[in-house]
Amino acid sequence: MDSNDKDGGLTLEELVEINCALSTERDLNTLLSTIVTAARKISHADAGRVYIIDQARRHLYVELAQSDNPARRRHEFPPVPLYLEGERNMTNLMAYAAFMGRSISIADINKYSGFDFSDLCADDRAAGVETRCLLAVPLRTHRQITVGVLLLINIRDPRTERVVSLPQGLEAVINAFAAQAAVAIDNVQLFEKNRRLIDVLDTTNRQLEEENTALRNKIQGKYDFSRIIGESPAMRSVFSLIEKIVESDAIVLIRGETGTGKELIAHALHYNSRRRNKAFVTQNCAALPENLLESELFGYKRGAFSGAASDKKGLFELADGGTLFLDEIGDMPLPLQAKLLRVLQDNEVRPLGATESRRVNVRVVAATHCDLEASIKSGEFREDLYYRLCVFPIELPPLRERKEDLPALLQHYLQHFSEKYHKPLSGFAPAALEVLLDYDYPGNVRDLHNIIERAVLMCEADGSILPEHLPDHLQELAGRERGPQTGASLPAEGPLKELVERYEAAVIREKLEACHWNQTKAAGELKVSRRTLIDKINRYGIGREPATQIKQSSVQ
Repeated sequence: MDSNDKDGGLTLEELVEINCALSTERDLNTLLSTIVTAARKISHADAGRVYIIDQARRHLYVELAQSDNPARRRHEFPPVPLYLEGERNMTNLMAYAAFMGRSISIADINKYSGFDFSDLCADDRAAGVETRCLLAVPLRTHRQITVGVLLLINIRDPRTERVVSLPQGLEAVINAFAAQAAVAIDNVQLFEKNRRLIDVLDTTNRQLEEENTALRNKIQGKYDFSRIIGESPAMRSVFSLIEKIVESDAIVLIRGETGTGKELIAHALHYNSRRRNKAFVTQNCAALPENLLESELFGYKRGAFSGAASDKKGLFELADGGTLFLDEIGDMPLPLQAKLLRVLQDNEVRPLGATESRRVNVRVVAATHCDLEASIKSGEFREDLYYRLCVFPIELPPLRERKEDLPALLQHYLQHFSEKYHKPLSGFAPAALEVLLDYDYPGNVRDLHNIIERAVLMCEADGSILPEHLPDHLQELAGRERGPQTGASLPAEGPLKELVERYEAAVIREKLEACHWNQTKAAGELKVSRRTLIDKINRYGIGREPATQIKQSSVQ
């Protein structure tokens, strides 16, 4: 379309083409170019601009400018503020048109004092051109929302080429065109906004998928059997059993004392099986009363009981395709044991209040610390459920029966809690390590976990774990093996002078360890001068030995 054509108007074909462009164009710059070109063709204007209101509706920005005169072609125009000092900016022609919602025609800006044209006059002087007449037309949608302003500069008579006032009747035509253009701009802006939202949503979904994949890989890596600490014969036997059952859907019953890691093994069974990408759902059967446990496991229909305001899926349905871990199965109430047996036999659940059963595909892993055989004899556990659960039993040994794994476990938890609490530590002092290796841990791995966490919290940064950082009952064990006054061992026999020197050296070494080899602090606690302490260190050849670092056989 030639903007220099001064034949007096647009042809029918051009009008159809413009209407089609306004209706179908989705690129804002192309659309604005079409609008300005068409408006200039209708009005025979030398130049035209489109101002668009920003999202905050505080400024008008020039999004597109056209001109036949190269001197008028500027790439940057200052934004027009819609408000000045909190009040509407009614001194600027474009802001005024935007607020009033009607077109403003100025025949000669040199003779019109209603608006501030100083910026426009300054631009004219810089470009060596003259602006005389202006037409500012608000771009207002059918919802009466102004999206911008169309400015036409120097409207000319097509016959004489002279700048003239807006011809009678032409303003109505341009207003009608501007209304259609405003709708087109609003649609494109909405399209652009939706496209950006879709891009953001796609990016967010992609990031979420990547994070889920990374998290799933992390979880699977965490429960990889090769990362579970255990090199003792008892644990190797457990791993051998797990390798035989991991890809099967057979029910597994994990037995062992409290704290032996039954849930850890259940996690590992799931995340190393073909069900790893489905849900792993856990429920402690001793944690809820019978009625609540029943509704949790099997779900319920709306109105099944007082308070059942909507349908709720049970854990069996939530775990469909995955694994359901029933911890403390030995503490499940007898009436529920019968319902659980039915699910295990038929692979179907019936929610409370429902008339039909729902088929589920769930692998059940159960765990207990109870003596189920004794519970059967006492009538507290169903014998038929026991045999249904005991398809593939796995017995986890207590920690006292796999002392070979203690060094690796101790080092693992020391490293874990040092990182968790941002407290670098040098290791275990020999006296503390001796107690930790001799202890039987009645609470098993959970007991060890708690002891090391407490010790790390008690210990100072860059120090080593000492006996006094251990719980009281372990300190008592350490105290029975050491001297009554200090942790230093009393020499067994020898000349008195040699015994005293050996004992004194042991006391000094232990105090230095306790003070992280800070000689000034150790001297203060021993009530001697630092010079005296240094002399004794040199005399007895006391050197700083690194705290015991335990070789870790595997990483959990």
